[in-house]
Amino acid sequence: MTGILVRVDGSTEQGGIKLTIEPIGMAALPLERMPRRLEVTSRIKGGEALFAGDVIGLRVRLVPPPPPVAPDGFDFARQAFFEGIGGMGFAVSAPVVIRSHEREGASIGAALERLRSKITIRASTRIGGDDGAVAAAMMTGETAGISKDANNDMRISGLAHVLSISGLHMALFAGSMFWAMRMLLALIPPLALNYPIKKWAACLALVAATFYLMISVPAVATQRSYIMAALLFIAIIAGRAAISMRNIAVAALLVLLIWPDSLIGASFQMSFSAVIALVGVYESWMRRRADKSGVKEGSRVLAALSLGGFWLFDAAVTSLIAGTATGAFAAFHFNRMSSYSLIANVLATPLIGVVIMPAALVALMLMPFGLDGYVLDVMGLGVKGMLGIAHEVASWPGATVPVRSGPVSALILLSLGGLWLMLWRRRWRYLGLLPLVLSLFVWVRAPIPFALIGREGEIMAVRDLDGALILTSAKPAYTAQSWLRRDGDARLPAEAAASPALACDTSGCIYAETGAPTIAIPKDIASLDEDCARSGLLLTGLKLPWAIKRRCNVDVLIDGFFLGKNGATTIYDVDGSFRIVTTAGVRGKRPWTVP
Repeated sequence: MTGILVRVDGSTEQGGIKLTIEPIGMAALPLERMPRRLEVTSRIKGGEALFAGDVIGLRVRLVPPPPPVAPDGFDFARQAFFEGIGGMGFAVSAPVVIRSHEREGASIGAALERLRSKITIRASTRIGGDDGAVAAAMMTGETAGISKDANNDMRISGLAHVLSISGLHMALFAGSMFWAMRMLLALIPPLALNYPIKKWAACLALVAATFYLMISVPAVATQRSYIMAALLFIAIIAGRAAISMRNIAVAALLVLLIWPDSLIGASFQMSFSAVIALVGVYESWMRRRADKSGVKEGSRVLAALSLGGFWLFDAAVTSLIAGTATGAFAAFHFNRMSSYSLIANVLATPLIGVVIMPAALVALMLMPFGLDGYVLDVMGLGVKGMLGIAHEVASWPGATVPVRSGPVSALILLSLGGLWLMLWRRRWRYLGLLPLVLSLFVWVRAPIPFALIGREGEIMAVRDLDGALILTSAKPAYTAQSWLRRDGDARLPAEAAASPALACDTSGCIYAETGAPTIAIPKDIASLDEDCARSGLLLTGLKLPWAIKRRCNVDVLIDGFFLGKNGATTIYDVDGSFRIVTTAGVRGKRPWTVP
């Protein structure tokens, strides 16, 4: 195939690079059937340096974006559809530059992509190691160069949110510019006394936020945080309240108009829940202060702490509110909770706010002149301290708690209860606690599957009498890991695949425990008659002839023909009767579900 290179992601954990390509020619495929974009991973060493805007040629092995590994699992195909990705796969030859971006003439998007790559390379090479990769990620959002160990430490400690450019980065970056410009203008008395320097500073901060957006990886979280920051500075320019529920509502409306699919994503839910909670608590606290005729001594102490610049107190309160608001959403989407997230964020926030992000702003301003070296060194020291905090907190016992997946109804109750609690101002706001408690009940009481079957029957799992999943194989690794993670199980796939309750040989597996239905998982048609005679459920990836299925008298029979039509399947044991839920039934008929 030949295509225009849209993006080049740096080295991945497996040592390759990820290419986003707009195809302009594919062998044996007419123009009208070519996908708009493709994601291709190349692990072939050598080759030419690649830049956005290059026209490249290469041989690739492509597959459609994969469906979920479970009926209610994450749908990569849906995400790819909204991102315009029609296929993904691996390069089987080194990419060859047919026409370079200089000859083609750079589009604005390609020019910004190359600028982003240069900033990423500059920061990562100057600082070096994981420190440099994390610093680059905080400047441009490019996370491909971060090692697996560093990623795990950041995730387990609850600091992974700083690796993607979101509201925190945009607020600190543009806020630093706003504060610095207003301070400099205030040092000039004729300007400070006769002109609206606060509005001038807001204009410059808006420009800085726009630049930060343009050099960042184009993600919905970054674009959403830019909209919120832009509304804040526009409110300052217009002389309105900068931070209010109305601004959050406008930002949410704009995001959903542009990216309606983001409503069901973790990024949208977690970021807006955090901001709504922070503003709701802040407004409530301010109203309470305004309603009181006098100020209590305790309030003076808290005000003195805040005005005195004690970041530890501010970071603790902010982290507690935001962590509480986002914790349940994180548990729903990622099946884990960080036990010490509050401690890690309290310790790391001063480094991020005082050292890392201001240094990033100054480095970007000095980079065109080649004077950014020492500033990047300072940023690197801050990142090193943050990674040290992440590594220490992640090493503590019980740093992460696995959580079983919950039903969507629990998430809806959680969202409605939280919004009711934060948006109302009268005493009836506390009625929102009822759906919050009910959501936990629904989550805990949700039925769990008795058996799981992979998309093609390549892997299956059954639940033993103790409630733990038993895997027929540790591979495919992604499916095995996803099933265990969604089950709130911290075991490795190899550990879950070793159980005496599941007897396997070359002809298949048998699950037989007293008090549980017998399940046969044949791998060979020759053993089918015997399996049919001694089991209540027969699950296989083999495509069975109709004559064999007709004489197999079992309660549930699922074979390759069924899976080819319905995809990954789960079976629930409801008081001795079996309920089958399929991926095709849950997904319905959508543009991204077409075979």
